[in-house]
Amino acid sequence: MAFLDILNDSLTKERGGRHGGKGHEFQRYWALCHLLQVDLEKDEYLLLLEFIEDVAVMNSDIAPDQMELFQLKKKEGSSSKWTKTTLAKPPKEGKSILAKLHDSKSIAKDETVAIAFVSNAPVELKLGSGDDPTGLTEFPASQIDAGLLTDLKSSVAKELGCDVSEIDFGNLKFIRSPLAMDDLENHATGRVSTFLATKFPDYSPRADVLCKAIYSEIKVKATSTEEAASFGDLKRIRGISKQQFSAMVALTLSRKSDSDVIDAFLASLAHEGVSYVQREAIKRAARQFVVEKAGRGSSLLSLLQNQVEKSLQGIPNNLVTSWEVANWIVEQVLAQEKGTDFSILDRNYMIAATLFWMNQ
Repeated sequence: MAFLDILNDSLTKERGGRHGGKGHEFQRYWALCHLLQVDLEKDEYLLLLEFIEDVAVMNSDIAPDQMELFQLKKKEGSSSKWTKTTLAKPPKEGKSILAKLHDSKSIAKDETVAIAFVSNAPVELKLGSGDDPTGLTEFPASQIDAGLLTDLKSSVAKELGCDVSEIDFGNLKFIRSPLAMDDLENHATGRVSTFLATKFPDYSPRADVLCKAIYSEIKVKATSTEEAASFGDLKRIRGISKQQFSAMVALTLSRKSDSDVIDAFLASLAHEGVSYVQREAIKRAARQFVVEKAGRGSSLLSLLQNQVEKSLQGIPNNLVTSWEVANWIVEQVLAQEKGTDFSILDRNYMIAATLFWMNQ
């Protein structure tokens, strides 16, 4: 059977992460940063969340025939390390980390070109070179001291009840994540900023906006409990392709910052002859609106936005300036007979919000 035909949830050995992974900030932000790296390096790919391992990267979103798997583990404590014991000793329930990695690779052995253990903590395993592995950001299992590697294979073989010759760590690697555990969002935003500067040097888009958009998409994909019966389902439910990611980036590049939107409609008001005093009142209201919009401080805002967007579809032809249109829309919203009472909002605030959505 072709590899593409078996790419569905029947192949996945673990599904607990999709149900209980809502606090897995490290995994999600690492996936975000890895997506940036993959996009810079590959012309075609499909990143999957919670498929076989925490993260899987296929070499195509059409007909993949290779994949890389990444198991992610956060470890508490600044001096914490992963050792032979913590990697190879099975817990009271379940399998050891190395046994799980071996099992994951075995699911599609020929197509799995790399499998990695990723953590914020260093891995302390004796290397054949004598180098200190805790100072490395990445190293393959092939660099582990030969005697220790034999011991690790023997331990996993005993745990799984198979012959040691069946244990293959040939394409296993250990990766230490540089993400700042106490400030994951800001660290990831910095990585997004570097990505944008590298790929789009002539633009100055909002890195924080794109970071939030990617994280939101990853969160949705990682926590979906819908089962995938086919590769098409898998791609739709838990995948992010090159095409999808490029569309997200393009949307960010075309989006104005909040301050740019405010500056633009204030300049229009000045051109239209709106008084300085009135413009300053609108500016203050706009700043308040932006803060509340960002923090979703008022559920009334989404309702107001819906009403404004509906009103925009029926603007009378005799209205010429943005000031006239904004005031007309506010009157329409306030005059509605049913629904939410928007009169509790300051009029300047409503005009500012209306002008923002008109110019966004």
